[in-house]
Amino acid sequence: MLDYDREAARYDATRGGLPRAQAAARAVRALLPGSGTLLDVACGTGLVTRELAGDGLRVLGVDASAGMARLAAGRVPVVLGDGRLLPVRDRSVAAVTTIWLLHLLDDARPVIAEAARVLRPGGVYVTTVDKRAAHGASMKVDRRPADRAVTVIEAAARRGLRLCGETSFTGHGQGTSGAPDPVFRLLAFTA
Repeated sequence: MLDYDREAARYDATRGGLPRAQAAARAVRALLPGSGTLLDVACGTGLVTRELAGDGLRVLGVDASAGMARLAAGRVPVVLGDGRLLPVRDRSVAAVTTIWLLHLLDDARPVIAEAARVLRPGGVYVTTVDKRAAHGASMKVDRRPADRAVTVIEAAARRGLRLCGETSFTGHGQGTSGAPDPVFRLLAFTA
C-alpha cells in the first residue's frame, strides 16, 4: 500500500488537484443534507473536504495519516483517526463521506458500521464504489475489491442504512497513459 505520509506533499498534484476536488465535491454535495456537520473520513489533504464546506454544512476531516492530516489542517478542521473507530459520539453528525477509501481496504464493513454509528437519524452516508471499474484495466488489484457496490449496499443494509441516491463524476487529471479520465460512482445511504 502507498505510504500516505510520504505521498502527502505531492498527492494533490498527482491526483488532479483542484479540478478533481471540485468535481468530486459537486457530486457529493448533491447527495448531502443542506446543513449540519459532515465527517469526511480519510480526508487526505483536505482539498475535497474544503470544497464540501459551506452553505450551512460544517466539515471535520479525519485521516489516519499524520502527513495527510498536517496538510489538511491548513484547509479544514481535522483530527487524526481511523475510519474503523471514529472519534465522535453516536448519532452526532448529519453526514459521513468516504471518498476513495473503501477500495484500499480488505474489509469495508467496519468503516460502514462506524459511519452508521455516528450518523444521526435521517443522516446521509456517501461513498465512492467500484473504483477498479472506473480505472478499467489500468488499476491492478490482487484481491476482490472491498468497494464493490453490491458489497457496500449489503454491508450498509446490515447496519440499517438505506440506499437513497447515486451519481457519478469525472476524476479530472487522473487518466493514465493516454486513457480517458475515470468516471467515479457515488452511492448515498440514509440512516
